Amino acid sequence: MSNMKDKIMYILAVGVILCILTAIIGDYVVASFETFETGEPVNVSSDVMTLVQTALGGVIGIIGGYFGAKGSKD
Repeated sequence: MSNMKDKIMYILAVGVILCILTAIIGDYVVASFETFETGEPVNVSSDVMTLVQTALGGVIGIIGGYFGAKGSKD
């Protein structure tokens, strides 16, 4: 990590991954509380999984594009 742009990209990636993990864990916690209260199995929200797929695809694209372009300059 020689320059500031590289550090910012790594921080961006780690931050988004932490946000995604928080959303996933939170959704499972809410589903487990609802299951405990009602006694019925409650599925995890498909909206959260769609959000995760979209966010991961975007982050992979941004980081891949940045480091791919950086590699072609060197």
